[in-house]
Amino acid sequence: MMEGGRDTTSKHLPTTFWVTPRGGGMARVTVVGAGLAGLATALYATTAGHHVVVLERSERLGGRATSQTVDGAPFGYGLHLLLKNGPLRKLVKTISRLPMALAAPRNDRLLVHGQGMVRPRNDVKRAALHRRALRNLERGTPVVQATALLAGSGLAEHGARLTALQKQRLCVVGEGWAGIAGRMASALDEVGVLMEPTCTVTSVEQGRVTLADGRTFESDVVVLACGLTHARRLLADANPALLAGVETVCVSTIDATLRSRPLGELHGVLDPEEQAYVLDLSNVQPRLHLEGGYLSAVMAEREGEGAEERLERLERFLDRHAPGWSGHVLHQRRQAKVVAQTTGDKPTYDACADLGILLAGEWVASEHTLADAAAETGRLAGQNIAKAVR
Repeated sequence: MMEGGRDTTSKHLPTTFWVTPRGGGMARVTVVGAGLAGLATALYATTAGHHVVVLERSERLGGRATSQTVDGAPFGYGLHLLLKNGPLRKLVKTISRLPMALAAPRNDRLLVHGQGMVRPRNDVKRAALHRRALRNLERGTPVVQATALLAGSGLAEHGARLTALQKQRLCVVGEGWAGIAGRMASALDEVGVLMEPTCTVTSVEQGRVTLADGRTFESDVVVLACGLTHARRLLADANPALLAGVETVCVSTIDATLRSRPLGELHGVLDPEEQAYVLDLSNVQPRLHLEGGYLSAVMAEREGEGAEERLERLERFLDRHAPGWSGHVLHQRRQAKVVAQTTGDKPTYDACADLGILLAGEWVASEHTLADAAAETGRLAGQNIAKAVR
């Protein structure tokens, strides 16, 4: 059962799932940021026996995993597919007994503009060409470019997520991403972790955390699980060069519920030339129980292109591939600039351990990407609090 965005069926965190940090002992841990990385950090650190407080500067927990449900459709920060067997899914399965409603786009219903379906059913020759290109990761081919863009949420992903997309293991979450964050927050609430919204941390120095309202308090370890921009500010004095090599990847998004289904039975249209794609989530995820379509479109940034210009280009993309959509809109959300992920020389989670600070987030080095990077670096930070105890 979901109450206030939280899963009330969560069970107590199993003590066998997390590893107690070396040296044992309880530390006072302050987690800055209540997005997926912060919530994951808090779950692992709490189960390892530490006293944890989570501070979030906005009014809602979840960070970019927040969404608002309007007439049964979860509107969030653009389309993001959950890796079925990734770190985030495994964590959620551990803390909540309620099954997740997951549905993957079908490759025989994903249309690559000018190339046909990713997996054509009635064209043996084209099907063989696409299969070979995807198997060999032939990056110059449109089918690989298009599917890599979808797998990477706007930045071409040629690793595990692209393979997962081909095997239909990248999924639309039926409850929306707020449901995932709600399950994590509910589990923390159940074990008594304090989570404070509208708390903006302005500085962290030698274990002292200072808030915008002037309050200060001591902490043995601080985990920066906030966004990249806020982390840069908090590390500006301690280690100003640490994040210099990390850059953001921005996209524009349009999400709209419709009275009609302009994509017909298609699950999506991918256009590598435009660096854009649109999925009809009502076709992919039947658990949404929507009568009309629910288009979720993403367009990647081009060098020198402004955010508003990109958003206009995305609207023209939709006009071409989902004709008549704008005349049937029930609800919509347009976002000219959303940080989809980061790239570059990312620091390790323990790069600032000597300062009593650990790092967690998509912008921290990990073998995973996107939401799974947030969950995985949260695990690393939460299980290794002892590394940063001063």
